[in-house]
Amino acid sequence: MHPDVDEPLRVTVAITTHNRPERLRRALQSAQAQTYRNLEILVSDDASTDGTREFMSQISDPRVRYLRLEKPAGVGGNYQNALDNAQGDLFLILNDDDELEPEAIATLARPFWDPPKGYNPEQIVLSWCPCKVQDAERRIRYMTDGGPPVEPGIDLVIGLFDGTRGPRFCGIMLRKKEAEAVGFSKAHGGIPDVGNWTRVAVRDGFACCVNTPLARYTAHGDSCTGTSTAKSWQKAGEAITRDLLADLEKAGDREKMRRIRRSRKNFITGLLATVLMQSSGRPGWTLRVLREFSRAPQYLVTTMTVRRLLLEGGKIFRKGK
Repeated sequence: MHPDVDEPLRVTVAITTHNRPERLRRALQSAQAQTYRNLEILVSDDASTDGTREFMSQISDPRVRYLRLEKPAGVGGNYQNALDNAQGDLFLILNDDDELEPEAIATLARPFWDPPKGYNPEQIVLSWCPCKVQDAERRIRYMTDGGPPVEPGIDLVIGLFDGTRGPRFCGIMLRKKEAEAVGFSKAHGGIPDVGNWTRVAVRDGFACCVNTPLARYTAHGDSCTGTSTAKSWQKAGEAITRDLLADLEKAGDREKMRRIRRSRKNFITGLLATVLMQSSGRPGWTLRVLREFSRAPQYLVTTMTVRRLLLEGGKIFRKGK
């Protein structure tokens, strides 16, 4: 497919999957339903042992490419495989349990060649949108927070850390070359996506937010988030902040380093609260919360944790009834 004046940049939607063909079906259908035409859909399969290969063999859409890893590579390895094989100018990862609204790619891609007035395309480092958070039955629980139409990338990162922005990777678009320059680190555990886009965003440049929920992020007990230990997320959060600080020290940006240091505890606290909320409803959830609080009191016994659990956790519980 050849680009035209309205769609000058090719976009790769990379769907990462492992042993979940039924969820993959919905994610793939949402990618195929995009109104944006200059599109590649890349399915990266982390050595699934179920019917995923058979399901993908039935897909005849010429926009779709299927890549299967012969040995499990984990979350970060599967993301990296998708990034290494993407052919687009722009890149968005869609986990197999998430979905896109039909206008998502067209809307998120536009700022990279048609940015808001007063900015040029080279200044835009990423675009993003708030997400609808849904459960395994696709019931909407709540919507994540958006942000200003344009802001410095560091402001978006600090907004994430402090809980005033709600980006999810299924709603974040990056230039492929900038995502490649950072890559996905295994040290970032189950959230190498956060490590990737935040390290891109803290460079000099701006983030564009489309304040329309164009993606559906699935929060359920069987997800990577819902089954992870809070300790593993604590380590991942600490590794991400270390890498951000190392990047900024190399760039000589002391002011951004100061801001990251000031907000990193909030970031890790928010990660742990997210893990606990997304495992809600599973057997033994109450005991798990108490156990995790005792293991990481320096992060979890904070006003931010209480606020997250009351505000966002309350949304989950109220809408789940």
